[in-house]
Amino acid sequence: MHPNAVRQEALDLIATGLNDCEVARLLGLPRTTVRDWRRPTYQARTASEICPRCWRAVRRRITFTDSDYAELLGLYLGDGHIVRTGRSDRLRVFLDARYVEIVSDLHALLRRCFPGSGVGLGRSAKGTTAIVSLYCTHLACLFPQHGPGRKHDRTIELEGWQRAIVERQPWPFLRGLIRSDGCVFVNRTGRYEYVSYDFTNHSADILRLFADACDIVGVQYRAYAKRIRIYRRGSVALMLRHVGLKA
Repeated sequence: MHPNAVRQEALDLIATGLNDCEVARLLGLPRTTVRDWRRPTYQARTASEICPRCWRAVRRRITFTDSDYAELLGLYLGDGHIVRTGRSDRLRVFLDARYVEIVSDLHALLRRCFPGSGVGLGRSAKGTTAIVSLYCTHLACLFPQHGPGRKHDRTIELEGWQRAIVERQPWPFLRGLIRSDGCVFVNRTGRYEYVSYDFTNHSADILRLFADACDIVGVQYRAYAKRIRIYRRGSVALMLRHVGLKA
């Protein structure tokens, strides 16, 4: 470790136009030390390089807005799956390949949230399912609902920091859930027809989270054993404005 005064003297000599070898000879320093001072490779860690849950350093940047996290949480709870692979975690979200816009939006969402990681896009053997995937060592931190087995066979509860985000951004959370395990359809009853929303999930806990978000934004719904329906005109209008059609 060299004194700061020596480093500053080297930088002053560099500023005069001397090359690394000349500065090193004048100050009696290794050339590689002068090179590193000229083009520093070390940068102090910023908040974006710290896991927002476990506070440990991350090798690749993670950056969330509340809106992006809420939507990604909804997509994960609906059709996401995390597995441990060696020293990293892998997130895969399974979507209907017919919904090209949804697949593209999720790909862009993951690239925004994990700008230092590659986002994969594949298809199932039959080509009907699009699989958007990502590797990150902190996925189990960011989605603590991860666990062995199927989601509907274990308790799904949000941690306090997750609940706070969903309460601030309920619409993106609902959009993520609808885009994964929901649908929008035209309900026909006799000579009447009207747009309706349906969210289906085998987990009573996830259905409750969907209903809680609806309560926050004032959307009326009818709950069944494994689904929630939204068909009242005012509530459908709200969903159309903030969640959109599934396309």
